[in-house]
Amino acid sequence: MIALLFFLISNDGVQAQSGWEYLDQTPERIVGLLDLPDVVGQGCGTLEKPATPRVFSAPSQNGPHVGTIYMRDEGDAGCGLMIEMGGGVKEEVPTLESGYEIGAAIVYERRGSWFRIRLKDGSVWIRRGDQKDFLPYPEILRENLGHTMQRWDGTLRAVPGLSGRIAPLPPEWKVLLDRQLSIEFLGSRNVGNDLWIHIRLITGACGQTLEGVKAPVTGWIPAYQSNRSPSAWFSSRGC
Repeated sequence: MIALLFFLISNDGVQAQSGWEYLDQTPERIVGLLDLPDVVGQGCGTLEKPATPRVFSAPSQNGPHVGTIYMRDEGDAGCGLMIEMGGGVKEEVPTLESGYEIGAAIVYERRGSWFRIRLKDGSVWIRRGDQKDFLPYPEILRENLGHTMQRWDGTLRAVPGLSGRIAPLPPEWKVLLDRQLSIEFLGSRNVGNDLWIHIRLITGACGQTLEGVKAPVTGWIPAYQSNRSPSAWFSSRGC
């Protein structure tokens, strides 16, 4: 019963997060999130005069200007990050939450102070002066409540890389693979062109304990799944 309650709480929290579909269906690998505090603030209606930074088709302010990022705030009707392009065309910018109801741009690539962020179709470059605004994956898992994604097949490696010995997953963990299992992020390592993350499956989080699970399990998993989505993420709204 406790395990079921933990699952329901975790699942509801995840589904409530803004833009969850952008995490599971991504045309490119996500390398992190980009906070835009001068645009978004701490959420809807928290800034009197939000900034409207320009975005470009290349990582240069001398390159073609694509449009302007701004925050749409319609009060009770909701708010969200938007882009206004040539001809007055406006569309929503895909975001994922970096904190409670704080939408962050989805980053596909970084070059110094320039970040290539996702649009509904394609991407644009934006320059940011404060490097702390960039939250790289998988390091973003270190200080947050991390979890595996539901598509994870339960394969753990003793060492990073496809040639690493498979660390058998105990039966009591295998029956939980349809859930998003809480993890502790232990580190990451590149093996060739592939990034791997070191995780520990933990037996409880947020005051709840998984029934029937005796001990944590540690191992390595690929940072990305075959569909390019991250293998692990975090709950931006905590417990």
